[in-house]
Amino acid sequence: CNFFSWMENELLVKESNISEVDAADAAERFRSEQPKFVGLSFDTISGTGPSGSIIHYKPEVETCAQVKVDQIYLIDSGAQYLDGTTDITRTYHFGTPTDRERDAFTRVLQGHIAIDMTVFPAGTTGYILDSIARRMLWRDGLDYFHGTGHGVGHFLNVHEGISLNFESF
Repeated sequence: CNFFSWMENELLVKESNISEVDAADAAERFRSEQPKFVGLSFDTISGTGPSGSIIHYKPEVETCAQVKVDQIYLIDSGAQYLDGTTDITRTYHFGTPTDRERDAFTRVLQGHIAIDMTVFPAGTTGYILDSIARRMLWRDGLDYFHGTGHGVGHFLNVHEGISLNFESF
């Protein structure tokens, strides 16, 4: 909450220029102020517009873009705490999304809801669950080339099993 509040204030009120690296650094700063913070669990992915769609994108000071209020911004960040590990991906639009952006966001939300409401027997594979999450996207001819979810380890391995992705069969 503090991070996105800061981003909104900087971009919309102060009309500051914030690079993808600036945003990643700010996210780390806000995390480091939390109790039991030890360090990041992986390099922060901070991408605006087209960069937000690059899997495991890492912005570099020399080449990164400025966050734009008229583009979707994605942040995938996490931290190691003494009592757990986090891996959180969020997308945000600081302006008015296009109809296409709204439709795609809605399809992803419908996938989240479908997974949340799914009751499945022990032994159901991630491949089956992944297809439930993608169903509404597929219906509109959309897809994403990344796993849907994974377990979160404690230190050392933030991406431990169980994996929900198109490669888990």
